[in-house]
Amino acid sequence: MSKLDKYKKVISKEDISSLDLGRYLGEIVLVDTENALHKACEEITKCSIIGIDTETKPSFKKGVVNSVALLQIATDKRVYIIRLKSVNMSSELATIFSNKNIIKVGIAVRDDLKDLKKIHPFDEKSVVDLNILAPELGFESIGAKKLSALVLGFRISKRQQVSNWELEELTQAQINYAATDAWICREIYLRLT
Repeated sequence: MSKLDKYKKVISKEDISSLDLGRYLGEIVLVDTENALHKACEEITKCSIIGIDTETKPSFKKGVVNSVALLQIATDKRVYIIRLKSVNMSSELATIFSNKNIIKVGIAVRDDLKDLKKIHPFDEKSVVDLNILAPELGFESIGAKKLSALVLGFRISKRQQVSNWELEELTQAQINYAATDAWICREIYLRLT
């Protein structure tokens, strides 16, 4: 029996709504200075697997596209929320994405990477998209909400998804949402592999 056999491969909205709400409960570090970014990058480069996600302020005007406001990186110890409006998408960060020894795990990660490359170019290596991996492992339901429910056993809130990620002060709900999104990527990957 494979360790994947314990997971259902498909889930309904009704089944998801019956699950308890879950979120990341560990340490969250907001990175909004160059010094804090350097310290974060030092720790991240020591990791073999990280969860990644980005947040962008939504635009409700046709033709207006905002650049990435947050880059979230989940390690085994904490989640870093990097405010790209306060710090530069540095070569240190680009090096992390180009490092073949660090597995970067995300959900629908192609667009995140494309948007980050607009800020600072890099050649990504060792990137895993759970929306591609999960079907290869037999899952029919994909996406953050469904994979969290199927693999982690809880539902996640997407209420903050279209909030203003460029606010000077992020709300605690935004911080929790952003941290959870990166953390679940790493956790799902660890359970599936």
